[in-house]
Amino acid sequence: MSELNFWKILVESNLLNIIILAMAIIYLGNKFLPKIVNERKKQISKELEDAKTAKEKAEEELGKIKKKYESLEHATKEITGEAQKTALSIKKQIEEETQKELENIRLKIKKEISASEEEAILNIQRQTTASAIKLAEETLQKIAGQEAVQKKLVEDFLSDLKKPSKN
Repeated sequence: MSELNFWKILVESNLLNIIILAMAIIYLGNKFLPKIVNERKKQISKELEDAKTAKEKAEEELGKIKKKYESLEHATKEITGEAQKTALSIKKQIEEETQKELENIRLKIKKEISASEEEAILNIQRQTTASAIKLAEETLQKIAGQEAVQKKLVEDFLSDLKKPSKN
């Protein structure tokens, strides 16, 4: 009877069903689970390889970009250096041209001043001569009545005319 009780307990409590179900799950799990796990491993390994390949490509591209950047930076420095040299050359040329123009202006002004001085001296000489002649005329008119003085003045004037000029 104890055997019957044991089977009765098993059947009535569904313990047998649970044991059969557990054995079926274990059997099927052992049959299909390794395939699923292996496929998942392969998929993960493939994804890791793809990620590694993508990383290597990205690093290679980064290296290329860095080289291009360095090349561009070097070219920029060269262009900047050339621009500075050109600017200094142009600046020097402008300074020299300005210096020449200033010298030409200075010489032109000096010539104009010299011409103005000469013209002023000539004007002063003309005015002095005119004043001297006017004074001589006035003096001559005053002493025109005195013949001896008049003769003496005419002789002195003529002798002065014959002498070479001091200017």
